[in-house]
Amino acid sequence: MKLTILGSGTCVPSLKRNAPGYYLESGNCRILVDCGSGSLLQLEKAGKSYRDIDAVFITHGHPDHFSDLMPLIHALLATPGFKRGKDLSIVAPKGFRDYYEKAIAPIFGEPRDFYIHLIEIRDKLDFGPFHIFTAATVHSEDSIAYRFEEGGKSVVFTGDADYDQGIIDLSENADLLIADCSFPDSMKNRGHLSSRECGLVAEKAGVKKLLLSHLYPANTPDADRIKESGEFFNGAIVLAEDLMEIDI
Repeated sequence: MKLTILGSGTCVPSLKRNAPGYYLESGNCRILVDCGSGSLLQLEKAGKSYRDIDAVFITHGHPDHFSDLMPLIHALLATPGFKRGKDLSIVAPKGFRDYYEKAIAPIFGEPRDFYIHLIEIRDKLDFGPFHIFTAATVHSEDSIAYRFEEGGKSVVFTGDADYDQGIIDLSENADLLIADCSFPDSMKNRGHLSSRECGLVAEKAGVKKLLLSHLYPANTPDADRIKESGEFFNGAIVLAEDLMEIDI
């Protein structure tokens, strides 16, 4: 598995950090996990093509996590000289289908040359080479985290999440944990992990590497989040940066 970080930021506009988005690939399967505003442009910067996306996995219905879904579909339908042949899957929490059918489908209708599969994920799903597991998170009514397993490796995306046992259980022995590290501990905000809580989750779950992402602007240097996470977690800690690539 190979991961490209398209956006390590949040809903707050930033010249340094795009809204949340991750590109995960293995073999011939290419997926997005969240696709906040600007994700399509970030794909171009990373040398990845939106034309090749097989599926989009959405963690929850806040716009900074899926607002480029409509532009993605539009691009697949309207790029001159390009005709999409393979289907596109959209995997999301329960309730997203209703939003899609009311707000997105009426704009584009049914594509003529490919089909859009809308899947409201329950607990687990097999897609391409991936075995995928989920857990509800403490953030919003519909928020979930994803665990992708393939070839003996595993990566967990917390999405937006506060500290709870469900995240720890889902992350058990993961090779990479991509954690919502919205704020340093001094700015702890309900519904999001602080940097120390990220370290605590990683330590209790026994993960190999912790990636701190979804970084809101703060009154302390970003590097301090690594220090705070390191108070609990003794493994490798990395601060996410846009367009960073990680082999899992």
